[in-house]
Amino acid sequence: MTSTENKEKIIGLVCERSVELKDQLDEKGCLKDDPNVQIIKVPCSGMIQPIMLETALKNGADGTFACGCRIGDCHYREGNKFLRERLLGTRMPKIKPSTDQRRIQAYWLSVLEYEKLQEMVGDFQEYLKTIDSSDAATGSASQAVEASS
Repeated sequence: MTSTENKEKIIGLVCERSVELKDQLDEKGCLKDDPNVQIIKVPCSGMIQPIMLETALKNGADGTFACGCRIGDCHYREGNKFLRERLLGTRMPKIKPSTDQRRIQAYWLSVLEYEKLQEMVGDFQEYLKTIDSSDAATGSASQAVEASS
């Protein structure tokens, strides 16, 4: 088992039709191979509102991410596009300007891409270590979303 002591705590909101997590979560909803990553499944990423991601940060998460189906491949037609637009600030509701948007990521993955999710979350944890928590919010949602697409 990997050491979780020095890893950042992350909350992920994941579309249940996106990356397959059935055998990857423990009884608490954390990734078995990284207990510092708590997963909350939603029926569609289009249901994810920016306030959900903001609340995770306010309640102590070092970072948070949303994960939906690949863009253009949403089971419910356009949920992933709606979420992406919210995170980019082109669709209401938007992320509050006071939120440190560097701590929010979005991933667009198919059901078979669990290993890619692991890699992206690991990279995100390393990135979060470089952010000084006393910094003012300076990142942009578009950078976070596009960097991980």
